[in-house]
Amino acid sequence: MKKSLFAKLIITYFVILAISFSLVAIFLSQWFYNYSVNQKAATLIKQGTVLKDIVSDYFDRKISKKKLKDELLLIDRLVNARIWVVDKYGYIYAYTEPTIDYEKQLTFTEFQDVISGKIVIKKDSFKGIFKKPMLTVGIPVYVDDNVLSAIFLHTSLDEIRFALKKVYIVIWMSAFFATVISLFIIFYISEKILIRPLSKINDTAKAISKGEFDKRVDIDSEDEIGKLANSFNYMADTLKNLENMRRNFIADVSHELRSPMTSINGFISGMLDGTIPMEKWTKYLEIVHDEIKRLIRLINDLLDLASLESGEFSLKIGIFDINELIRQRIIKFEDKINKKKVNVNVYLIEKRMMVKGDRDRIDQVLTNIIDNAIKFVHEGGNIEIRTEIKEDRLLVSIFNDGPPIPKEDIKYIWDRFHKGDKSRTKGGGTGLGLSIARQIINKHNQTIWVESGEKGTKFTFTLEIS
Repeated sequence: MKKSLFAKLIITYFVILAISFSLVAIFLSQWFYNYSVNQKAATLIKQGTVLKDIVSDYFDRKISKKKLKDELLLIDRLVNARIWVVDKYGYIYAYTEPTIDYEKQLTFTEFQDVISGKIVIKKDSFKGIFKKPMLTVGIPVYVDDNVLSAIFLHTSLDEIRFALKKVYIVIWMSAFFATVISLFIIFYISEKILIRPLSKINDTAKAISKGEFDKRVDIDSEDEIGKLANSFNYMADTLKNLENMRRNFIADVSHELRSPMTSINGFISGMLDGTIPMEKWTKYLEIVHDEIKRLIRLINDLLDLASLESGEFSLKIGIFDINELIRQRIIKFEDKINKKKVNVNVYLIEKRMMVKGDRDRIDQVLTNIIDNAIKFVHEGGNIEIRTEIKEDRLLVSIFNDGPPIPKEDIKYIWDRFHKGDKSRTKGGGTGLGLSIARQIINKHNQTIWVESGEKGTKFTFTLEIS
């Protein structure tokens, strides 16, 4: 019976590990592929922008057609891409590799989109022109504010996959060895901690079956049952702690990455679908760039988040403009604000207000509180963000006129995973934001508090003025 149970456990663990590591390997493989394609597209767009200026010079007769051809060949070798330069009527008048009938007029939708002023990114055979799937980037060329030409850069997707072949091998070999090593570890622990103690658990079960219902797992006992109780409790506590760590980790990652990823996706989608005009792209790309950098820092600091309560966490103290940070956060939530038709009023005490602290962590505090304010305010409601100086501290307050927090919930709102009224948090929130915000403010030796009544809810925290 022991061998049968042991075999079932090992098989079950093996199946779970194999499936889990396989899913992770598949996810990582796909992620690396998508990342590589996106990076390649960005490179093509960058080089296309360079070519755009060269083609404009050609139109202005600043360079000859031979010079244009030489520049195309140079960039072709640099990024390994076939390049076409097409006039506004669809005829290719410069290229780097004879692939198609260049006397043929291009009339398909992608060409029309580029001529209309859009940047096009496609992943297909480009209307059957190529035999293999290609990554194609189309960029319009402006001369005197008019699109007079288009640049198409094509690179093979198979080459990208081939370049990632070694990465795929490393991922799958890592998954395989991780499964095998984990299986051996589980084999050893199961044999020593689980299977052998089962015979001792049987003794306790017999005692209970004889009517001794007051028998419990007593960790203070020094006899055989006491040692078994210690092992059982240790195992149960360990599993509980591991599960709590796993849930906390997933919750922290989801909470901290959801908002910036949504912001990035919104701005990029707005650029692609034309909602954001091209003249504003630089402004929003700078915001996206800042968000990406913040995401990278967040990923590198995930373990720091876990150590907030342990006292091992260290802040990166610096001096920054809190007013500028508030403005950036409002822009970040612009889509949510517009969607709910919320009125946002901002009252900043000075044009610039330099404070001392960890800018990224204060950014987290602002993001969490403003996100909550938008979430709980009524449609068409009001949000007020205000800064004021009191003694030697700057007070930052975020107010919303939504429903008040129930009195019985106020003392729990700083607890991890607390959500209060479920109807108020339907569809969002993990119960981590306010807890993290308080921990960060405490690490700055500052104070954060909440005031809630019939007129709404206001969160306030202090910062050290530089």
